[in-house]
Amino acid sequence: MVHSLYTATSGMVAGLKGHDVIAGNLANADTSGYKRDMAITGSFQKEMVRSLAGSRRESQVSATGIGFLGYGSYVHSIASDHSQGPLIETQGVLDLAIDGDGYFVVSGPSGELYTRSGAFRLSPSGMVTTMSDMPVLGMSGPISIPPEAGKIEVLADGTVLVDGAAYDRLRIVSLDNMSLARKAGDGLFRIPPGSSRHAGTGSFAIRQGFLEMSNVDSISEMVRMIAGMRTYEACQKMIWAIDQTLDKTVNDVGRVV
Repeated sequence: MVHSLYTATSGMVAGLKGHDVIAGNLANADTSGYKRDMAITGSFQKEMVRSLAGSRRESQVSATGIGFLGYGSYVHSIASDHSQGPLIETQGVLDLAIDGDGYFVVSGPSGELYTRSGAFRLSPSGMVTTMSDMPVLGMSGPISIPPEAGKIEVLADGTVLVDGAAYDRLRIVSLDNMSLARKAGDGLFRIPPGSSRHAGTGSFAIRQGFLEMSNVDSISEMVRMIAGMRTYEACQKMIWAIDQTLDKTVNDVGRVV
């Protein structure tokens, strides 16, 4: 009976964590470059239930296997969906989107970070940065545009043209194992050293004047949220039913009339 309480409670706890993940996705449905999260659930280790019975010989007990008994579920990790989101046109000179494979590389406080959000701007010193003032890296380091520069163009391969002359090329990398990427906030990802490589030619195209939006499907997330709430309510009702049964067992079954 108490085992059932633990099972139902674990379902409620997992449901709450899953609900938080979905709420975060919905809150970032309009955030450029955001990758939706998914709560990966698992089950606790199952144990064999055995039936014990006395044998013909005294002080000997035989056991017969009945089946496996689970101990509920839990959220063992939060994974990110790295599929490409829709591209929208902004006509911004430094609004860039990657159509295909790859990530922009920026210089963070503690090393290189990776992002699909191409909402960049020019700092007062002429350096191309993210909205949080992190320098965007090219093949030669942080990209700086001369103050007297006129027209800025970015070609499909990432080459940056200033007044028609090639100035630098955006550093675009691919991740060998997407499961190693960990969110660092602001649409940025952190990965272990040596887990990235330069994106191959033809595997991506830079679209100037576009932004990649979030890959969150609001309708699908709402459906998952409703389904999660129904599961949570079912576990809640199970706990209530077990509580009523325990109350009868403790207060009525052993009562002497």
